[in-house]
Amino acid sequence: MKKLFSNLFVLFLFLSLFPVTKADAQTTVTTGDMVITSKLMTFHNGIYVARGGIKAEQKDSTMTADRGIYDQELEVIKAIDNVKVTQPDTVLTSDYLEAYPKEDRLVARGNPKVTRIIEREKKGEDGKSSSKTRVILTCNEVESFNKEDRFLAKGDVRVIEVEYRESETEEEAEENEKKPITEITCEYMEMFSKEEKAICRNNVVIVTDTLTATGDKAIYLNLSSQVTIVGHAHAQQVSKEKGTNKQQTSELFANKILYYPDEERTIAVGNVHATVYPGSDSGKSKDKDKKKDKKDKKKKKKDKKKKDENLDDEEIDDSLKDVPAGDFTEIGGDEDEDDE
Repeated sequence: MKKLFSNLFVLFLFLSLFPVTKADAQTTVTTGDMVITSKLMTFHNGIYVARGGIKAEQKDSTMTADRGIYDQELEVIKAIDNVKVTQPDTVLTSDYLEAYPKEDRLVARGNPKVTRIIEREKKGEDGKSSSKTRVILTCNEVESFNKEDRFLAKGDVRVIEVEYRESETEEEAEENEKKPITEITCEYMEMFSKEEKAICRNNVVIVTDTLTATGDKAIYLNLSSQVTIVGHAHAQQVSKEKGTNKQQTSELFANKILYYPDEERTIAVGNVHATVYPGSDSGKSKDKDKKKDKKDKKKKKKDKKKKDENLDDEEIDDSLKDVPAGDFTEIGGDEDEDDE
């Protein structure tokens, strides 16, 4: 992530310092291995203004926007409308972006979105295997401090991880986003690239296929694949009972909850209150039991009917000997019929 934003600073800095020349109906700045182009660029009172689209390229980094402004006095660089910064496996988009070269700081506002393709290793019975996933971050504001290798996401933060295929279309990608593997929401997220650590604060919610966890704060350590949830920590995890198809739900309240995604393992620490709700069979088992119960009921009815038909004539005569002649309607019936 550091590389993405540091390259963007350099691109904007060169844009403000070098004179421009006309080529192929565009204003072009070339220096070293970097090329900056715009359809129209003007300079007045220490402010450079680029209109009609701007594109800046250097090595594997490209920035595009509809307009660009550089204020020499304030030392602020701005990219406006349809801002997009791309690098291999990473894309940042927003409506507006500000860069402060002196502070080595960047701020993106207006629907900022960071998308990154990552490769994960999985341990299985056959050994290690790897697969690619797409991680998408959205929020109200993104701020980057390159000198500190620190990155902030503020307001309505949402991070999802979805399946990714090299040849997927935009429609397939949008469809995958509706079925995230993991989803994290919070109000504030801080990331440290060197330590490969992320800290989520305020109204933290983590959702996976088997876990829903909440807390005031969550710390993710990528190297050890561990999530630590603290402050009103609460988790519900679904797991299978050993040797059966039944699923059980464990609910935990604790001072601290440790979750290991790769192992789907959870540990609660401090003032632990745990409840295990008895599980139920899987869908197939339920259907099988229903069919068995229905079959048993039918068999009972059949056996009862056969028994009634085989009553001795003497027993029938005894039961009816005090009943006057005439037609009668049977009242009541087999209780099993109501169940059916």
